Amino acid sequence: MTFGTISVRQVYQSTKAKAAELASNPKAQFSLKAFRDRLRWHDSFTQRLYFHPELVDTNRYPEFDECYSPAELDEEKQELFAAWKEGQTGFPLVDASMRQLKTIGWMNFRMRAMCATFLCINCGISWHHGAEHYMKYLVDGDLAIDNWQWQMQAGVTNPLSDTFRIYNPNKNLEEKDGDLKFIYHWVEELRGYSLPEILNGAYLNESPYPEPILDWAQTRKTNGKIVSDLRKRVKVRLVAEQGVELEQAVIAKKTVEKYWENKDKQYQEYQTKIT
Repeated sequence: MTFGTISVRQVYQSTKAKAAELASNPKAQFSLKAFRDRLRWHDSFTQRLYFHPELVDTNRYPEFDECYSPAELDEEKQELFAAWKEGQTGFPLVDASMRQLKTIGWMNFRMRAMCATFLCINCGISWHHGAEHYMKYLVDGDLAIDNWQWQMQAGVTNPLSDTFRIYNPNKNLEEKDGDLKFIYHWVEELRGYSLPEILNGAYLNESPYPEPILDWAQTRKTNGKIVSDLRKRVKVRLVAEQGVELEQAVIAKKTVEKYWENKDKQYQEYQTKIT
């Protein structure tokens, strides 16, 4: 779809046909429905870029120009950025994902989002730099999706929501790679260490794998507050102006809420069918 060799309509129709074939398989039905929902988001992002091409390199709300810009990084942030790009941050799941990206040009959606929030929130580096790196390596890179997702993960979008997501790399490691197959494959320096040993840093001074380049909790608190305060400023301005931007923000918030409401409903229905 990224290169136009197959249309969204073809993919949608194929998944509908496959769903009909697997009508008695609840897991397949749930997965295919989730995939079709993602196709709608795909077209939504494409439409947004068509009407707002400036969003490729411009913050959705100007308040964020104080925090995010494509300006050249200072020496300290250049070092953080280099460690992130090379998979040398000292956070195993981030590093495994970034090494995977550089090697095969792909990583799954959750890892893309997690690595993005790590760069923007924890490292304090603008999404512009991360988006450019992703597009350099992703074999399925799609400008409309990728750059908007970067703004989402950086906390720029949906300012009417009271919260924005900041992924914890170590918590995700426990949840997504508890058997360490992914880590052992991409971070050879940690082979032989157990999950508790990795999380507790038992490898430090024993393995060539680097120590963490930053304090995740502290940077989350400090940089997260900066982004949170900017989001509040955007919300105050939109409400005061009572203009089109507020209308669009309200619609966006309702759309996201409705999406997750439907996802929860679908999941509950799926659980009912398999129990």
